[in-house]
Amino acid sequence: MSPKPPKPPKPFERVMVFIDGGYLRELCKKFYKHDNIDFGEFYHGLIGNFNDYELNPFQADLIRIYFYDAIVEEGHPDYKPQREYFDDIEREISYTVRLGTLVESSNKGFKQKGVDILMAIDALTKAYQDHYDTGIFFVGDRDFVPLIEAVKDAGKKTLCFHHEPTASIDLTRCFDYRINFTEENMKEWLIEEP
Repeated sequence: MSPKPPKPPKPFERVMVFIDGGYLRELCKKFYKHDNIDFGEFYHGLIGNFNDYELNPFQADLIRIYFYDAIVEEGHPDYKPQREYFDDIEREISYTVRLGTLVESSNKGFKQKGVDILMAIDALTKAYQDHYDTGIFFVGDRDFVPLIEAVKDAGKKTLCFHHEPTASIDLTRCFDYRINFTEENMKEWLIEEP
């Protein structure tokens, strides 16, 4: 019996990652009561997923990771710690932080403004400018469905990192590829609270 021929190498694809930071932080808080994320570990966990030949359709040539979140206005008591948190993320390799605004609502605490549109602008303009082949999205909200469809219409592949129990089924179905992450995966990304 002759040995199996080796599998052909998978092509490298230019990849950009678009992270809904609020979604990521809320999941960490839900399961571990804090969002003290080690973004270096998160980066390695994300890229490590492309080393498994059977699991993934391509090898990633990572261009950049975009992280979207919101911050209170300057002058608010929480501004300085929030600014430091986002500055720490941007010090990590490959991360670019894009910030909307946190606006205080009378009965619901704070609400994010402008975050989804920042992601939509980046993902679409960079798709049409041919800056990437595959867009990886760390999202869970159904509101992103039109964005993903538009990225696909631009001729790009799409991959979703999501937490299956909390992500919209309509959202995850619209992606070309999906990778579910678990609470255990999240634990690997967190710095233990003292």
